[in-house]
Amino acid sequence: MQNDPSEETPSKSFLGLQRDDQFFLGLLFIAILVLAVVHLARLSRWGTEPVEIERQKQLPYEYQIDINQATWVEFAQLNRIGPILGKKIVAHRETHGPFRSIDDLLEVKGIGPKILNENRIHLKPVTPDSD
Repeated sequence: MQNDPSEETPSKSFLGLQRDDQFFLGLLFIAILVLAVVHLARLSRWGTEPVEIERQKQLPYEYQIDINQATWVEFAQLNRIGPILGKKIVAHRETHGPFRSIDDLLEVKGIGPKILNENRIHLKPVTPDSD
């Protein structure tokens, strides 16, 4: 009975897996490893060339605001005038009446000649009301 051909010797198991299962897991591991390497190569942009993009020259802003009609939000869009200074301009206009000229903005605390000259192209000249 020792040499009974009907009795098969059990295949060696590794981690409780049969030989066929070990082979399948080995192939699965290799496939995952290959896909991971391909994914890393794509992430590193290996094998690609940089593309130069021609951009148009940036155009300057061309707009003007009426200093007697503008809101603080419109003033805040100007160079070196933020929301706080924009609100000060509107408060000054509401307290002292409409501005007679662009230079009257110098009366607002926080606006000096440098800021005014920098933004002069964006300010419409004051025209007298025709009543």
